[in-house]
Amino acid sequence: MPQQTDVRQLVMGFGRGIGGALLFAMPLLMTMEVWRLAHAVDRHRLAALVLGTVLLVVGLARNLGSTGAGWRASLVDAGVAFLAAAFATASILTALDVLDWLQDWRDAVSVLLLALLPAAVGASYARAQLGESSVAPQGSGYRHELFLMVAGAVVFASNLAPTEEIVLLAAKMTPWHTLVVVAVSLTLMHAFVYLVGFGGQEEHDGPVQAFMAYTVVGFVLALCIAAYLLWTLGRFADTGLLMVITESVVLALPAGLGAAAARLIL
Repeated sequence: MPQQTDVRQLVMGFGRGIGGALLFAMPLLMTMEVWRLAHAVDRHRLAALVLGTVLLVVGLARNLGSTGAGWRASLVDAGVAFLAAAFATASILTALDVLDWLQDWRDAVSVLLLALLPAAVGASYARAQLGESSVAPQGSGYRHELFLMVAGAVVFASNLAPTEEIVLLAAKMTPWHTLVVVAVSLTLMHAFVYLVGFGGQEEHDGPVQAFMAYTVVGFVLALCIAAYLLWTLGRFADTGLLMVITESVVLALPAGLGAAAARLIL
């Protein structure tokens, strides 16, 4: 009986992982630019992105709570989350005739790996937090909250980074628009967590300390993640420094909201 219970929990956890992967990654899977960019992205940059995804999901399994104690349990949970994300992503993209494994399996793998980032995060979150017997997060403190902000920023940014709209918006903006977007991003991030009464908002920090330690730092993290994703996808090729900054700021707007939301939800 205990063995049957373990198998049942594993199957249910895998199913939750599939659901979480689709919930977090479906916008990316339905985005045409992903299919095209995955064929052209530098293989070394894609490999670095996959490695970062692995580390992020292992960290999430550790911070959000795994099915057991210790790093071994976290690694097992991360592995199951990856398998669930890969299965969900491959199934949807194959059903939509985006992936043709017989004609060109290398391109199919590239598209799959590019879409795994938000899918694997979603699978890890769903496995850890949406089950009947979900366990409490094993992390706490300032570093824990920063890590969760990184995860939230990654999900929002990775769903939008491949789109042409980021480049088009950045091309239309002046430096003054860029400064306004930075101000709007900081205002929205701070309001989400401290001002508008969402459940889970912080109350123990003073307004100045909270703004500097969480909002500003969170925005910087979101900006760095946005820049890294855009660089990985080749969006900075043949562009000047001003355009690089502007594109990163544009993508940091949704990434910052994702970071703020993650502090409330996770």
